This record gives sequence, C-alpha cells and structure tokens, in this order.
Amino acid sequence: MSDVTLDKVLKDAMKLPPEEQRRLIELLTASTSRAERRKTLEQVAAEQGKKPLDFAELRKLGAFFPEDESVDELVQTVREMRRDQADRSVD
Repeated sequence: MSDVTLDKVLKDAMKLPPEEQRRLIELLTASTSRAERRKTLEQVAAEQGKKPLDFAELRKLGAFFPEDESVDELVQTVREMRRDQADRSVD
C-alpha cells in the first residue's frame, strides 16, 4: 500500500481543475456538517425517555425472590413453573 499523507493529498487536490476543487470542498464541508449533527448517547437516551439506572429501583424489582436462596434455586423454580401445566390455560 502506498504511503498517503495529508501533504500528498493536498498537492493532488491543488492539481484538480477549479470545478473539481469546488466539488471536493462541498463534499468535505457536507461530511463535516453531518459529523457535527451526530447526537450524543445522552441526547438519544433523553429523546427516548430513558434515564440513568436507579439501583434502589433495581433492587425492588429483584425483591420477589428470597435473598437467602441461590441463583440455582431461582433457575430451578422458574423451570418448575414453566413445566407446571396446571396453571396454564388455552382460553
């Protein structure tokens, strides 16, 4: 691969006819404008109504399962609930 430097690109750009130089400037200006219009993660989250995590709220969500039981017991309980056909109905 050839060594491309900014100086080489500028020299090559200066060799272009004036109309092509103008098009190059327009293209570079347009791509710069698009980059400036990019939103930050915080802006996108705010637009979607998202907010930072509230760990107290997360703890409340996990309060349905006793703290003294292991994750393995939780998984086993979920599996048993899924296998239990008595609580399921088609209606």
